[in-house]
Amino acid sequence: MSHQQWLDIQEIYGKLSGNEFESIIKEGLQPLYFIDAYKDWHPELPVITQSEPSEVQLLRWGVIPPFAKYIEKNGQTLHPWDFGNYYSKTANAMAEGLAEKGTWKRLYKGNRCLILASGFYEFYHMEGKKMTYPHFITLKKHPVFAFAGLHDEWTDPTTGEAVKTCSIITTKPNAMMEVIHNNPKAHSGSRMPVMLAPEEWRKWLDGEMAYEDVLSFCEPYPEDGMKATPVRQGLKSNKVNANIPEVQEPMYYPELGQHWSNYGKTSDPQTLLF
Repeated sequence: MSHQQWLDIQEIYGKLSGNEFESIIKEGLQPLYFIDAYKDWHPELPVITQSEPSEVQLLRWGVIPPFAKYIEKNGQTLHPWDFGNYYSKTANAMAEGLAEKGTWKRLYKGNRCLILASGFYEFYHMEGKKMTYPHFITLKKHPVFAFAGLHDEWTDPTTGEAVKTCSIITTKPNAMMEVIHNNPKAHSGSRMPVMLAPEEWRKWLDGEMAYEDVLSFCEPYPEDGMKATPVRQGLKSNKVNANIPEVQEPMYYPELGQHWSNYGKTSDPQTLLF
């Protein structure tokens, strides 16, 4: 799965009317149009946790467990998030491995959280093309949703700072996401985030859960309830400020026509998924 997402706090604040979490959304939070867990070095995400369900907190993206340490490698001291350290790639947690891997199995019972979002980005890879094709993905009936997440806290031994962190749980893809998330270098294959509609939020936060109960939330979201829109390229470039509203503007790529036509569901190829 990709490590980018989008969040419009003002939209969330305006569209949770009647939802029990409406009153805890803070109007002062800034909108996020495109953030990348690695390009932006583990940015803050708005999160509602099991332990403090009455407020929205800002947690850094990518779990660091309490036992994580700085390590020495090739003459350099590496922070747990630095590439080369074990915890540099914890933006996502695979649902199938939550009960097996030490980083996650401590968390799924009582450290679940909601990571608020309005959409996320995935990048389609076309054979023979160097540039990927970003797709902005939203839910048709829910302008506001939450990623199912896990959270933790690590104390930096060099500063004493308590760093609160979170990760997004991923699952097997639906048919639409399997087409879009086709990165040939993805070691875990095609994936998608676990997305929760507002009516599921309270259940996800309530009490301790057995692993089987957690998995019951981790089915892929139905593709007919999702919308995918091709948007501008170059979002991952360090030379581009992608955290601007314009990144959501639809783009038409003629070369995608054959691809979507091959998927076989519509004669208008670029309205297949959105």
